[in-house]
Amino acid sequence: MTYSSPNHYSHKLEFNLNRLPAKVSDRTNWRFLLPGIVFGFLLALLGAYELLNGFKAEGANIASLVPLNDISNYQPFLTATFFDIIFIIVGLGMVIVSVFSYIRYKKFIFDGKFMTIIWRPVFGNKKIIKENIKNFGGVRFRITFFQSGFLTKNKYIIELYHKDPAKIVPLYISTSPKNVRRKWKEYARYFEMPALINTDEGLMSKDIKNLDKSIKDMAKLGYIVDDFDSYAPLPSPIAYVRKKDKIVLKARKIVWDAYNIAAWIIIFILGIGVIMSFLNPALRDTQSPTFWWINIGALIIIVAAVFILFRKEKLVLKKEKIVNTHKYMLFSTKHDEMMKKDIESIEVTENPASGRFFVSVSSEEKTITFGSKLPIKDLLWIKKFLIHEVIK
Repeated sequence: MTYSSPNHYSHKLEFNLNRLPAKVSDRTNWRFLLPGIVFGFLLALLGAYELLNGFKAEGANIASLVPLNDISNYQPFLTATFFDIIFIIVGLGMVIVSVFSYIRYKKFIFDGKFMTIIWRPVFGNKKIIKENIKNFGGVRFRITFFQSGFLTKNKYIIELYHKDPAKIVPLYISTSPKNVRRKWKEYARYFEMPALINTDEGLMSKDIKNLDKSIKDMAKLGYIVDDFDSYAPLPSPIAYVRKKDKIVLKARKIVWDAYNIAAWIIIFILGIGVIMSFLNPALRDTQSPTFWWINIGALIIIVAAVFILFRKEKLVLKKEKIVNTHKYMLFSTKHDEMMKKDIESIEVTENPASGRFFVSVSSEEKTITFGSKLPIKDLLWIKKFLIHEVIK
């Protein structure tokens, strides 16, 4: 079940409620927008420069590529001008979107009884909403994904939940999982409201007094039951490897989504640009370092992007801890790790923005996510398996 959620603009936010009235602004930080503005501007400039024959040597013509007697019959399917215009449109689009992202914002003011929400859209007048704090249902923790270049990263969000998405208030936003669960507890206690989380069973409410207990302690008290069936069939999308001192879980195949498709389009555009520049003798034979720096940079981006797009996540279960690693084509990196005794929650968690689910493993100080593109039935198997391994 999906619960509507607003798309908060910030990547880093903390609502400090120590002094009232308290204020906070939800706005995209210019540091996240600057790379897009710079890259978009350079892309548009490159397209305009090429369109105006800035790279072409004087006197260069099609005869250098096609024999003279075949010029009249030569009709390229896609001309260089077409790609120049695409570069300009894409580049200017990136700049405009980045500027619009900075213009819009939301401001939140809390006086102890009422929450005032001021929304400034890109176009139109400001909108003001004033809501009694008693009308909010709890403090919700959720994880959503955002695209950072070719990487998909997590954004950890704690918010004051309301049934009306327009009235949901961000309390804490970070791209780092460090201490997020602790913040969740602190805000829940401050507002004296239940702690909420979107799971496969819907919007789940957690009693504040149990948030500090580990999975093992909750199992001893009877709040968690180990119902893992070791004879149940292994889900086909999951690879299970039992080694001497560890168990490895990973997805067998890479699942492509809209972000991956967009990345492949960018790679294609860059690749075509590099190929066309080398097919043009006026550019290929130039001694200008600009030509070589641009093409070398484009090739580095293409290679790095391909490595990232073929990356796989793995969960490595050892005797005392769980390790989250990223497997690339030629090497692996350790992304994070967590001691089993510190784990306080293992849930199949929903990303309300996309409707997809994933497994989240949380302790007081950090959160590990896994399986964001796997079917929910397979995620439920992983959840039961992890609980079994932690509390046995």
